[in-house]
Amino acid sequence: MRILFVALQFPIPANNGLKMRSWSVLQALAAEGHELSLVYFQDASEDRAVVLPLGSACRDVTGVPFRFTSLSSSRDYWKRALAICSRQPYACGRFLSPVMRQRITEVLSRHHFDLVIADTAFSMLNLPTTDVPVALNAHNLEYLILKRYLSHESNPLKLAYGWLESEKVRRWESEACFHADCVLCCSQHDGQLLQMLRPGIPTVVVPNIVDVDSYTPAGDVEEPVLIYQGGMDWYPNRDAVEYLVFEILPILRGKVPHVKVIVAGRNPSPEFRQRFNGIAGVSFTGTVADMRIPMAKAAVSVVPLRIGSGTRMKILEAAAMGKAVVSTRLGAEGLEFIDGSEILIVDRPQAFAEAVAGLLSDAARRRSLGRAARRRVEGQYSMPVLRDSLRELTAMLEGQQTREVATLA
Repeated sequence: MRILFVALQFPIPANNGLKMRSWSVLQALAAEGHELSLVYFQDASEDRAVVLPLGSACRDVTGVPFRFTSLSSSRDYWKRALAICSRQPYACGRFLSPVMRQRITEVLSRHHFDLVIADTAFSMLNLPTTDVPVALNAHNLEYLILKRYLSHESNPLKLAYGWLESEKVRRWESEACFHADCVLCCSQHDGQLLQMLRPGIPTVVVPNIVDVDSYTPAGDVEEPVLIYQGGMDWYPNRDAVEYLVFEILPILRGKVPHVKVIVAGRNPSPEFRQRFNGIAGVSFTGTVADMRIPMAKAAVSVVPLRIGSGTRMKILEAAAMGKAVVSTRLGAEGLEFIDGSEILIVDRPQAFAEAVAGLLSDAARRRSLGRAARRRVEGQYSMPVLRDSLRELTAMLEGQQTREVATLA
């Protein structure tokens, strides 16, 4: 197949969840022998030298200049206020681009394509009308993230605004699904939620994965060190860190007094860091070139997420490193890890602290959980599994085309 992949970001370096999924899907499609063209939003800060490795996967690459703004950290209150009167969510206006639509139109006119993959629902915004089948690569469900944010917000104005925006996003995501011929979802759980947005839409579970061979279990760490990884310019990650430090850590320190916490991820603002001044043993790495390095220093990976959607790369990375993981139910959502033998899943601060303390005091249990988690990733969240799922996608599309030809005949 000749496939046009429309992305929000350039997928290399694959240093966040969005890019990791995009890059792994591109690599898997190329390994299956498909011819790929990539059109993406090009940030002015990107290093053009990183385009070179993409040649192993894509025949041609087209960047459209674009200035990104962070949805969770933006303080553009005026534009948010104007968007209240619009049927379209504020989040969508950030990605509307006539230039991108024109560029996609030009690429589609130059070649015959068998499939267009819109990488996230936001990429659907700029797709021109086309007869080429469109697959929506759903990294998560955007409306669900907003709904879960509301359950932890007390400000009445923010609650009202968030409820209105979440309803707009839900309607818009439903419309995006109606404009797609099929959806690639991260998990069976997400597939069920997507069926609620558009009943009957064909879905294929295309799991998030990690390159297992590039993660070598680093061995057990005796020091009581925890790691939470995630970009600090994303509100759900900031909420998870606050929940960990202010609600779980005080209880945990009653059991393990010298426990330390490494917060590993890009762009923690000075204002956010200041919130943790005076709390001993909590450190921020900022952006790291290789997340495996700080992960190797930790005894336990913690994922106290309370807001989010999709499936968490941070759990897959930690598991591939052979690390014991303690997560909230939401943090582990969609991943088929077995609670108690491959991961520990707890929600309340007291129970979370007790689970972590138990692992810190039991090296054998840590190693057992880590080894089992690694086996789960190898068997279910690795490149061979991803390639199998994409074969299912292409077989489904070829079957649809065969039925259409038969109907026309």
